[in-house]
Amino acid sequence: MNPASTRKIAALILLPLAALPARAAERSVTPASTDAPSYARTCNAYGASYFAVPGTDICLSLGGVAAAQLEPRNLSNWLPAPPPGAALPFTSTTRPTQQIGGAFAVGFNATARLPTEAGLISGYVSGIVGYAAANNPSTWNNLSRLDFAYLTFAGWTAGRAQSAFDFYADAWNFMPLRGSNTRTELVSYAFAPTPGVTAVVSVENPRERWGNIGQSVAPYASAANTGPVAPDLVGAVRIESPFGLAQISGAAHQLHTAYTAPPSVNPPGASSSQWGFAAQGGLKVNLPALSDADAMILQATYARGASAYVSGDNQSTFGDFGRPSLSGPNLSGVGPGLSAYDYDCVIGAQPFGRCDKSSGYAIVAALKHFWSPTVSSSLFASVFGMNYPEAVNQSSATVAGAPDYRETILGGNLAWTPLKNLMIGGELSYTLSKTQTPQPPSNADHWTASPEWSGRVRVQQKF
Repeated sequence: MNPASTRKIAALILLPLAALPARAAERSVTPASTDAPSYARTCNAYGASYFAVPGTDICLSLGGVAAAQLEPRNLSNWLPAPPPGAALPFTSTTRPTQQIGGAFAVGFNATARLPTEAGLISGYVSGIVGYAAANNPSTWNNLSRLDFAYLTFAGWTAGRAQSAFDFYADAWNFMPLRGSNTRTELVSYAFAPTPGVTAVVSVENPRERWGNIGQSVAPYASAANTGPVAPDLVGAVRIESPFGLAQISGAAHQLHTAYTAPPSVNPPGASSSQWGFAAQGGLKVNLPALSDADAMILQATYARGASAYVSGDNQSTFGDFGRPSLSGPNLSGVGPGLSAYDYDCVIGAQPFGRCDKSSGYAIVAALKHFWSPTVSSSLFASVFGMNYPEAVNQSSATVAGAPDYRETILGGNLAWTPLKNLMIGGELSYTLSKTQTPQPPSNADHWTASPEWSGRVRVQQKF
């Protein structure tokens, strides 16, 4: 590589940016005039928002978003109490406490593109600063973080980006649904074996998808994913046509578990290593008979020993922060029992040391319709379940078993865009979660149902 190209690449790396994927057509783009000084050229080849960085061949685009959301929860309790002996449809017989949550945030992003003789180097970085209210409106949780920071070149992507496994990733709903929606550190390579088909192989940070490790051996013992473990290995194939999109994804996820107990407990400890996996199929169908932008999405995911691939968004911004029925009944491991849905595996007494892997599924459906160029609405649904082997599911005299979990979410929203990049929207959703109370083998299992209506009102401005 000649010195001029080296200086160009170095200039880009000095910027705190990371990359947007470069399409093949963009890799051949060169400055409008190679004879003109850098500051005199334009960056129209990449879009109207790009401008030239003086003294370099870098084209830069800056943007961001400001958003605020109000979340009234347990909506049935905001209505007048029903007459004695009556109940509202799909609500709990007990009236849960009224709650108001919410969040506000400001995000910033920057995109850089540098044409070189070897191809286009792109970079993208985005971050968010904000807070979200928990169940107690006087308690606020810090949302500030780095969302994305990655570089792309000749099909390679390196940095913090969206997992290659993901498909729908909460594209049209405000609240988080189940399935996989993960930002993670990765190195991936994408290639097109034939027009309209893209294949991706990716090596991703396993810690972004570490689930809990449980134990049903003895009271006050503990279990954990200790590592070190191999990176998650992810592959996906996507087919694109005028009809829509289709994708299949697969992932392998290693577990390295350890069990420890006080000296008075026998046995005192054990460890094991094994692999879990996840598989997913997604389909997007365009609906041009309704409007040019209307579409429907279906997605199904199955995971064994890899609960994070079905449990939902790993870094939600406005996802009903602190709401138990969406973050799952993850009621910590105090005392002699397990009360969580997001275990990768659970160590049982027989045979001791083996970590019995969980199995989970998530099915998502969504429909988006534009009533006019400025008004759109979405309908969505999510069905989620987590199961544990019988060896760790049944409770004993001293230790509770790992409970199975079921969840159904139904919802819809309406969004209005009165001005360019300004969105005002409202959403209503219903969640029914069921948690198993494991019993000894001689007794029938009991399920506790928790229905809830909730809403969201969001105002969002992109710039």
